[in-house]
Amino acid sequence: MLIAFWAVLPVFLIIGLGVMLRARDILPDSAGKVLGIYVLKLALPLLLLHVMAQADRSTLAHGGFWLGALGAPLVCYLLGYAGDRLFCRRGSGAAVISALGCSACNTAFVGLPIVEGLLPGNTEALVVAGLMTLTPNVVVIMGQVRLDLLNGVTAWEEGQSRVWILFRALVLGNPILLSTVAGLTLAVSGAGLWAPLDRACALVGFTAAPCMLIALGFDLGQKLRLALTRSVGHAFWRQAWLVSCKLILCPLICWLIMAALDVTPLWLGVGVLTSATGSALVASVLAQVYNALPEEAALTAVLSNGVSLVSLTACIWLLQYAGYFPGI
Repeated sequence: MLIAFWAVLPVFLIIGLGVMLRARDILPDSAGKVLGIYVLKLALPLLLLHVMAQADRSTLAHGGFWLGALGAPLVCYLLGYAGDRLFCRRGSGAAVISALGCSACNTAFVGLPIVEGLLPGNTEALVVAGLMTLTPNVVVIMGQVRLDLLNGVTAWEEGQSRVWILFRALVLGNPILLSTVAGLTLAVSGAGLWAPLDRACALVGFTAAPCMLIALGFDLGQKLRLALTRSVGHAFWRQAWLVSCKLILCPLICWLIMAALDVTPLWLGVGVLTSATGSALVASVLAQVYNALPEEAALTAVLSNGVSLVSLTACIWLLQYAGYFPGI
């Protein structure tokens, strides 16, 4: 258990540094946003291009892995949505935000750095973690489309096609997806990445982890302040359900599906570990954009990512005990 804790602790120390920088006003208010844009638009895509281009073609055809990686968040999304509608009896917009809070994994900002630290130099593990960064897009697309429909689809004005606008925003405007596809194309074709370009991508890409963690801490500080600005009333049980669903149920479902389909140990271990991360911040961003209980979404993000220090430690220990990380 101690080994697992030491593997997770550095990540949360850097997140704590981001929170401290925000609390002490050492960096300007825009620092978190700027770092986040740098990571999501440049550093992380280049890291994924570097990693995916080195992937072994024979290891990419893991149907069971994809069923577990996509099936777990989809099940949690449906549970979060149905639970909010049935028991809280609020509007569909609030239910969508609750569903995203308990299903969209924070793989890019937390999962990837933990895998880097836990299995240093293991390219295959980074490939799996890189693929897992794509899985939140599925539930995010579902949620965003639903929110657009609820808001009268104001984004579809000016006579543009809905399909084209969605494609432009969610595919052409998604550097992480584009770089992953480009890297996998190079790997499958056997062409690889030109060595000097690959080295340049690696140099920039490996700055992603510390920058994304500081940005996460910076944003969590802002979201905690937002969550505390308004009373959330009797939201304790709702938050307990959302956090439990995200940190316990999601990785458990992922583990059961992958184990039932005989996914290889490393792919199962990394897939389950990244599924156990806290709620992706995109849920609270969408809540602010669509004015769908932003303070409650912020509270879910803060709680789930904070508590994930314990849940991720336990998850690593369980995976190690079960033999999925024998080299640790």
